[in-house]
Amino acid sequence: MKKGLVYVFTGEGKGKTSAALGVAVRAVCAGIKVGWVSWYKEKVLPTRLDLAGKLEMYAIGRGFYINEKRKTKNEKLNLIDRATEKEHKQAAQAALKQAEKLLKKVSVLVLDEVNNAVHDKLINLIDLINLINVRGKTHLILTGRNADKKIIEMAELVTEMRKIKHPFDEGIKAVRGLDY
Repeated sequence: MKKGLVYVFTGEGKGKTSAALGVAVRAVCAGIKVGWVSWYKEKVLPTRLDLAGKLEMYAIGRGFYINEKRKTKNEKLNLIDRATEKEHKQAAQAALKQAEKLLKKVSVLVLDEVNNAVHDKLINLIDLINLINVRGKTHLILTGRNADKKIIEMAELVTEMRKIKHPFDEGIKAVRGLDY
């Protein structure tokens, strides 16, 4: 295979990160080296998951990023964004740099919530496109809502998770062990 495949897990439904984790575990079990960079969440995973040294995880994001469009809904749920927009942008740029470093060291690279980071303008779309273009044989898995149309066109596999019903809409917070 001359070029690695690009998988995109997007949509409003739950399961994007879980799908990426499933692919990552499958790859590790096949003896493949995997890298993982998180833009927003999953801070507990890197400290708890070793998988025989075949999975390098970096949780670089600053947690939930609540921009003005999502503020009202999140205030009702008492979700607090503890970082400034500048801090979120700095963390997103650091995550992008980490992804660039891992690109040639791993065979599978998960970019968790990168679609959100582009949509929220924490990183530039062109920077993500450039990363995809220089991936070589590394397979990329991109997760997050609002995948850009250009990213969808570039990908070999795109799965959209469609929300039908979610406890979050009723004010129920994420459950440890099930949602994070």
